[in-house]
Amino acid sequence: MRALFLYCYLTFCSVFLCHAQQTNTSYDVRHIIKSVYEQGIQHTELDFYAGTLLLHGISEFSLLPGNEDILKNTISTYKLFSDGSINAKGSIISYEAGGSGASYLAWKNVAPDLDKQIYTTAEKMMQLQNRSPEGLMTANFATGDKIFIDVAFAVSPYLLYAGLKKGNQQFINMAVDETLGLFQILKDKRTGLLHQARGFARPGSISEDNWSRGNGWGAFALAILVRDLPHTHPKYKEVEELGRQFFTDVIKYQNKEGLWHQEMTDKTSYVETSGSGLLLYGLGIMLEKKVLDQKYMKDFKLGLAGYLSYIGTDGSVSHTCFSCLAPNNGTKQDYKSRPWVFNDHHAFGPAVLAFSQAAKMGIANVKPLKRMGIYSIADSPKTVRTYMKFERGSDIAWENDRIAYRLYGPSVRSKVGNGIDVWTKKVDYPVIDNWYKLNDQGKDYHIDRGEGLDFYHMGKLRGCGAIAVWIDGKPYPSATFDSYKFLKNQTDGIGVQLNYQTWNVPGITALEEKKVIEMGLGTNLFKVTSTIKSDKDIELTIGIGITTYGHPEVDKDQKSATVSTWENISTENGSIGSAVLADPKNFIGYGWYEGDQYVLIKIKTNVPFVYYAGAGWDHSSFFKNKEDWFSYIKLQASVIDFMDRTAVYK
Repeated sequence: MRALFLYCYLTFCSVFLCHAQQTNTSYDVRHIIKSVYEQGIQHTELDFYAGTLLLHGISEFSLLPGNEDILKNTISTYKLFSDGSINAKGSIISYEAGGSGASYLAWKNVAPDLDKQIYTTAEKMMQLQNRSPEGLMTANFATGDKIFIDVAFAVSPYLLYAGLKKGNQQFINMAVDETLGLFQILKDKRTGLLHQARGFARPGSISEDNWSRGNGWGAFALAILVRDLPHTHPKYKEVEELGRQFFTDVIKYQNKEGLWHQEMTDKTSYVETSGSGLLLYGLGIMLEKKVLDQKYMKDFKLGLAGYLSYIGTDGSVSHTCFSCLAPNNGTKQDYKSRPWVFNDHHAFGPAVLAFSQAAKMGIANVKPLKRMGIYSIADSPKTVRTYMKFERGSDIAWENDRIAYRLYGPSVRSKVGNGIDVWTKKVDYPVIDNWYKLNDQGKDYHIDRGEGLDFYHMGKLRGCGAIAVWIDGKPYPSATFDSYKFLKNQTDGIGVQLNYQTWNVPGITALEEKKVIEMGLGTNLFKVTSTIKSDKDIELTIGIGITTYGHPEVDKDQKSATVSTWENISTENGSIGSAVLADPKNFIGYGWYEGDQYVLIKIKTNVPFVYYAGAGWDHSSFFKNKEDWFSYIKLQASVIDFMDRTAVYK
């Protein structure tokens, strides 16, 4: 029933917003908030800190007139944290009660049922939360002098509202000291902005960044203190002055769209929407409270208008930085290299907060600076790009301008294995969304409607490039993936991590695979960086497989460690080529089992290895026969490298 309601609601929002786009009118802020929130619920784990941020956003929105049902549903969601239905994970204790939004509603006296979980969790924080040498709260995993600005969002608002609700001055003081202390340590004296972290590269070291979302975390906590800390508090003037200074400096780095870049001081880095949303939320509060001169209202409104280019009419959000905590050495380049993800779980809370703040300030409509959803697959479906999505509760699908692939998760484990599926394409624009929509409508995507089709059937075999442990001439594959993480979902490249933890191999216990798949534009191949994890460092023979259908033409090249096949599937669907390209230094031979061709390599557990795989179709414009395909693979084998470059995601 909830799924049906959600489908109908999103359809209504999409129709409404599309109508606004077609008539070139402004967009209703309330509908933007609702559509982003509902999209966020589909992509964000509520037991994770990004989920608590989303809930805080909708909590503030729920108190506006006409949102009584939203408030009721939000309170019901928070109750799930106290009864164990949602078991929060994370390193800050406030998540256990649902985060700062729950505390906010309790303070507003609209959710008496939350009072106990709020106060009990606040007490637990004061007693058990890990502390830095200065006495600031920090993540429970943080050792030595490690601190990071992200913690401010999870500590200060929660304790402030819990303290205000219960009249507990100790909670309030800790809320104030946490944010002031983090700003004192992490403030960049040159720019007035924030660095993210201390102590990660080495003890005492400060990361070099002025990272968008890091500054957003600080903005969120500081703006809430400015707004809701009683003016009688002895440190209120200090908080207010810091807010005035910080946001005045933040505005200096706003771009022509009213947004901020991943590295805020470097406009060659990409526009980053989660930090931009949090900064706009804070800026709005500064203006609402008249802490900043009203001349900056134009900057706030410009940001809202620019934001809409990155928000789709379906509520999707683009250009959000993947998880990021002092990456590598914490240099500006390390932050700039961090990829963005379409519909990342960090994307939605900041957008809901920014537009909720606009609604609270009486801004009912926003006219896009350019066009709504320019960067959204929903609104620019024919834009040539790479694209990836999680669908049907089981599938990870990705594509570029030539071809598409798919992997399966645990919900369909009884039907399929760890094999990699192939979707053949005739067009250079994305098809994944459309084909899944056709499937939802009962229309078969195994039929070519002019874009291509899925005619590749592998069952529990390896498909196009999955692996198995090879013992005595027999493959032992894992089951489907158990979990996944999107690493990159940009117009020019995708990256996803798949974790395979269900694997039965004779004589070997506790074997797992961490597989990172990457693909860019202009290629039929995807790159795999795989690590076979074990409690022992041992050598294994791994088979990388290609599924065939009875009559393949096979081309093997031991020197380049490749195997490629070409096979006619049917008169209607034509022929398909598949290939695996392994690292020659690991190559030990070839294998065959139940129709699958294998490249065999020798690897060590707990050490990453790299290979490539891919497919081509004779109904595309790139390959007309086996000679085209085999020549393409030979060319690729001569130019690819086998370097592990996944450190950018760490």
